[in-house]
Amino acid sequence: MAAKISLPVMEDKRPIRSRAQRRHRPLIILTLIALVLYVVYGFQPVSTYAARFSLSKSKTESKVKSTSSTPESEDAASPPTTAGELVPFEAHIMSKCPDARDCLRDMVVPAMMRISDKVNFTLSYIGTPTENDGVDCKHGTGECIGNIIELCAHLLYPDPKIYLGFTMCLTRDYQDIPLRELVEDCALEHGIDFEAISKCAGQDTGAEGMAMLRRSVQRSADVCFPFHENTT
Repeated sequence: MAAKISLPVMEDKRPIRSRAQRRHRPLIILTLIALVLYVVYGFQPVSTYAARFSLSKSKTESKVKSTSSTPESEDAASPPTTAGELVPFEAHIMSKCPDARDCLRDMVVPAMMRISDKVNFTLSYIGTPTENDGVDCKHGTGECIGNIIELCAHLLYPDPKIYLGFTMCLTRDYQDIPLRELVEDCALEHGIDFEAISKCAGQDTGAEGMAMLRRSVQRSADVCFPFHENTT
């Protein structure tokens, strides 16, 4: 009877933990990567981050400044226009005219607030020269006096911010020109010496003021600004 031979059963002698390690190897690798990143970045001093942020910010700001240096920004930072380059800007009014009030309020003053350093501003008056070296004013003698007062302000205070502001103040209440109270109030509001204005307007019994007004009226006529009888 033949002997029965049985092959021995080969037991898996590899430790069970090695299989577990193979199963968890991806997790371990990810953990190691995370640990390395933490060591590299997590323990850097706060000052290092601040310096890096500051450097990055300064580079960004310098880049923005360099790209924003357009002609418009250069013009905005450019020095004021020199006297030889000033653009002529003229307004021709009558002191007691409501249209003059609207013109100054809505056009001239807003424009001057933006471009006063780039223009040579002239405020001239409208009237009709007479044969006796006088001037006829559309709204009567009171308007002629008002014109002279405003011209005196221009003469004594050539800064447009002062004399134009004073003129606008009077023109807001044009019906009351040339009442003393109105002129005094506007002079005080704009830092103008009322007595100096009165002296200028009344010098040589008013002859100097009238001569100044006549020159201004002639200026308006010379630039082809006709005086119309139907002017308001």
